[in-house]
This record gives sequence, structure tokens and C-alpha cells, in this order.
Amino acid sequence: MKESRGLRPMLALNAVLTAGLLWTIVMGGPTILPAADAAPQYRSTRASTPPSEAVTGVGNAPARQRDRMIKSLDAIEKRLAAVEQKLTSGSTKVQVSNLQDLAIDYDRLATAIRDGQR
Repeated sequence: MKESRGLRPMLALNAVLTAGLLWTIVMGGPTILPAADAAPQYRSTRASTPPSEAVTGVGNAPARQRDRMIKSLDAIEKRLAAVEQKLTSGSTKVQVSNLQDLAIDYDRLATAIRDGQR
């Protein structure tokens, strides 16, 4: 019976707090937190370069990220073109110094194939 003596005051306190919360909601009192307003968003147009407001501001982070990605892709494309130029020009020299390590052991290969088919 001692357990129920502590339970009743807790239930009463819970009921009082719930009633106070409902009263606050129903009566439309001031909220605890202030309202938050979002920053204005830049709406993209079909222009080739974004206006200056698209590159600054909190709400325009996607436009800045897209601009950084385009610049990074341009840099990668230039580096890839340089590598391709070097490979196609014939000035690349390849030297294999570990030919013994690359030799194929055909007996081990045949055994592995036979074991894999079982």
C-alpha cells in the first residue's frame, strides 16, 4: 500500500501540469520560443551566370555549392586532358622491372580451376 501513496500525488501533479499546458494552448498565450523566419531564397533562372545575390547569403548555399562543383569539374577536365595528351603523344615510357613476379604458374592455375569446378 505504500507504493500507491506516492503514486497519487504524482498523478495529481501530472494532471495539474497537463491542464496548465492545455490552458496555455487553448487560450493562445505567447509561446516560449520566438518565431523563426527563413532567409529569402534565390530562384534560379535560365541565365548562364547567376546574379550576385545567388553567390552570397545563407539561403543560397546550393548555388554556391553548385558553382564550386562546376569549378572543380573544370579543373579535373583540364588535368585529364593533360594526361590524355601525354599518353597519346607517345612520350610516355613504361619499364617493367619485376617480370619474374608477373610470371604465371600454370600448374597452380590449373589446380585452382579444377578445385573451383568441384
